[in-house]
Parts: sequence; C-alpha cells; structure tokens
Amino acid sequence: MSFTALTADIKQKALEIGFSDIGITTPQLLVKESQALRLVIDKQYHATLKYLERNIYIREDIRKLMPDAKSVIITLSSYMPQVRQPMHTYKISFYAYANDYHYIIKEKLNQLLAYIKEKIPIAQGDIFVDTKPIFEKAYATLAGLGWMGKNTLLIHPKLGSFVFIAGILTNIELEPEQPKTLSCPPNCNLCIEACPTKAIEKPYMLNASKCISYATIENKDAYPFFENPTLFIAGCDICQLVCPYNQNITKQYNKWFKANEYVNWNKEQWVNLRPADFKRVFKYTVFKRIGYKYLMRNLGWIDNTKKSTNE
Repeated sequence: MSFTALTADIKQKALEIGFSDIGITTPQLLVKESQALRLVIDKQYHATLKYLERNIYIREDIRKLMPDAKSVIITLSSYMPQVRQPMHTYKISFYAYANDYHYIIKEKLNQLLAYIKEKIPIAQGDIFVDTKPIFEKAYATLAGLGWMGKNTLLIHPKLGSFVFIAGILTNIELEPEQPKTLSCPPNCNLCIEACPTKAIEKPYMLNASKCISYATIENKDAYPFFENPTLFIAGCDICQLVCPYNQNITKQYNKWFKANEYVNWNKEQWVNLRPADFKRVFKYTVFKRIGYKYLMRNLGWIDNTKKSTNE
C-alpha cells in the first residue's frame, strides 16, 4: 500500500472512530515556538505552571521523544455541547461538562494506533493528550487543521476553537498536509476586548496569572480579586464565546462528551455540595483537578464579591 493510500485509510478510520478531524505533519524544529515560550516564562506569565519550564528542548524537537519518528498524527475532538447550562447559575467551561477528556481520547487514540499496527506491523506510536512536552497547537496548524487565534487557541475553520487536540507520534511515513493560509481578521479583537480581566494582553499573548481559567483550576492560593468578576467557577469560555468562528457550529456535537448531571444544577445545589457528594459526582471529571476545597473557594469568592459590589 502506498503511503498516500495508507494516509487516506488512517484518516477515514479516525473519522469512523469519532474524531472530528485529523491531519498529518512531520516532526519539525520549532525554534520560534520555543522562543515564544521562553518569553512567557521570562515574563512570569505562566504563573505557577512550572511544568512549562521543563523539557523545552524536547518541545522544540520532538524527535527527542522518538528519534525514528517520521509522522505526527493530530486529531481534533469537538466538545461543543448540545445543551448549555441554565442562565442564572454558576458557570463552568464547556470542556468540564463531561467526563475527563484525557481518558476518553486516549482510549480512542489507542483504537486508532491498534488499527495502524494491523496495517503496518512494524508501526510504533507514542500517544499524547496534554501528556507530553509537545507544542500541540503548533503541530495542529502544521497539519492543516487551523490557525492560532489571537486568544492563543487553535481555531478550526468549521469546528471553531472548542476542540481537544491530541495525537500520535509514529515511526511510519505518511503523507503530510499543507498548513492553511488562514488567520484571524486584522480588525477583529473581540476575544481581547471581551476578556474581563485583560488576560490577553495583546494578540497572541496570554498572561495566565490574569486568566479566570487558571485562577479557578490551577491556582492553589487565595483567589485573586479581579476587578470584573464573572460567574465562572471552573474554567472560562468568554474569549471563545465571542469568537465569530464559534458561531453556528451546532452540527459538530460529539457523542463522546455527554453532559453530566451538574450541568443543570442551580446555585443552591452548588453551594450545598458536600465532600462525599463531590467525590461521587465528580469522580471521573476534571473537577478532581480542582478539588472540593478550591471549588468552594471559587464559589465563596464570587458570592462575596457580588455582595460587596452591590453594597
């Protein structure tokens, strides 16, 4: 089988498994991206995300992960929800609606890798789902799956930015894509203007220490007192919700990410959540990363801020 035919076969299988899109590229030396990351670190914009300081040399050249790698398979999985939360309740990011995507997507990638090995017995693969030092967004753009938005998120022309990026580094040769020549319109700054904490300091530059998503999930200190509070208690979607490319994509629902019961909770249900119920309800979700203690911190900060604002 030619590598062109094999590539087409693998792509078709990925879509049959349920991935929203797939692209192929080759391992490359990403000097520009590593320099940009070093700038973020120098400015301390990565806050307490110390893992970003490690293995930059691997991010720059992922062949250090797999020396005989010839192809990078990148998959996108849309997580745009079919039903959204009630209007007047605490908000959670769309990606937190369902069970933890890391485990779901890893299982699907294992299915795809097993299929590849059936076709090519000598094939080897290294799966990544936010689990390896890889510039995933950069490789997604190289694989023709979209472009980097001004909010620093990948934007797919049809799926928007509500997508999970994951993939397989493999030793087999596949036909690479050509990157798209698309980009955000020069005069569109909706994501920058909408951010209530001004975390997007300029196009393509995010200061995580100001980001509500970082504050509600990764931050394990006292909640920072932003001047413009929101109702988000787990993540934040504001810069994505205003993006023109995230409008009218309702046909991209993914059955993998079924919304859990808490998506429809009212404020009282959130406030009255007890530790035992937290363990039961959020056992397989990304809320485990936040933890009960810090979820309660987020709730309390929002309520106290709202009260003081109204006084």
